Amino acid sequence: MKKVYIHKPNLSPFGKFSGTQLELSYKTAKQSVHEFQSQKLQFIIYASFSPDSYNQEYHLSAKLPAALGLRDVYSIRMETASSSGASAFQLGVNLILSGRYDHGLVIATELMSKLDREKNNLLLGSVLSPEQIRLGMSMAQGGAMITRRYLDLYGYPETDLYFLAKKLHDNGLQNPIAQIRKHLTEEIYFSQPKIASPLGLYDISPLSDGSACLILSKDPSSISVKGMGSGLAPLLTDPEPSFLANRLAFERAYSEASVSPQDIGFAELHDAFTPFELVGAEDAGLIPRGQALYEVKAGLTHPKGKLPINASGGLKSRGHPVGASGLAQIVEICRLFSSFTEKRLAISQSIGGLATNNFVSILERE
Repeated sequence: MKKVYIHKPNLSPFGKFSGTQLELSYKTAKQSVHEFQSQKLQFIIYASFSPDSYNQEYHLSAKLPAALGLRDVYSIRMETASSSGASAFQLGVNLILSGRYDHGLVIATELMSKLDREKNNLLLGSVLSPEQIRLGMSMAQGGAMITRRYLDLYGYPETDLYFLAKKLHDNGLQNPIAQIRKHLTEEIYFSQPKIASPLGLYDISPLSDGSACLILSKDPSSISVKGMGSGLAPLLTDPEPSFLANRLAFERAYSEASVSPQDIGFAELHDAFTPFELVGAEDAGLIPRGQALYEVKAGLTHPKGKLPINASGGLKSRGHPVGASGLAQIVEICRLFSSFTEKRLAISQSIGGLATNNFVSILERE
């Protein structure tokens, strides 16, 4: 397969931004575009879940190029719910692989802070299937049901979720752009309010503003795209806590990259609800079924462990600006390659909706 390379990855701070979504997108992209030489760029893929509902901002795929001084580029917006950033990345890679384009900008931005929590929950819940909506299900309730199944099936006490939340918050403390940089003690964790039992405040990602960008090119760099996969499937009631869309995406990415789970050095996995990291790691074949929470407790998936997972702090600690998170994971992998100097391959996994439109990308250090 012809190689596609990553240049000039960049992340904004995650948290609360006082300006517009267009302004945040411009601030994130301008340095990358300038340093790469803007005249070489031929396309822009702009990812965002719902800027119109969140901020009454429209047609950003045209306004951003104008702000950046780019003329006559192919520019579109991509939306696949909470996997929008990851799907935009894969579309950009495929545009270059097609041979039609050589260089392009992928940017993903979401500003969620201008809506209150109740309106946010209603907007996020709109991506659920008609069947799930008829049941009165919310996103948090769906996450809680899967978590309960995982704990009960594999015999973990509910209190073990602390070790997962603790790891993610500890990792976020080391990430300068993370929204939640908090030393999470047992006292704080076990006094948290329950949002959807067994999930509490420190098990669920926050509402966030944030932006991520990178440039894709045929020109060589230190990081290339090794393989990609996607999975589109309904959320089924599996005997085990598992997502069919995950399994399809991982299988296709491994096949395209001609690698196995054992070749992966570290991972950034979608953890809008912290136990989704466990499900993702097991669906990926990185850890045997039912063992992921045990391996968190044992230190395997910590930054100094054999298989670091979500060393960035994940969506839980870094923050989860919905349409941007999938691309942010890929940018974080580019950053983390400099920390995990002995690792050659890394994998990212992004969930769209309640695990129904998922994307997996494998990156390689050249």
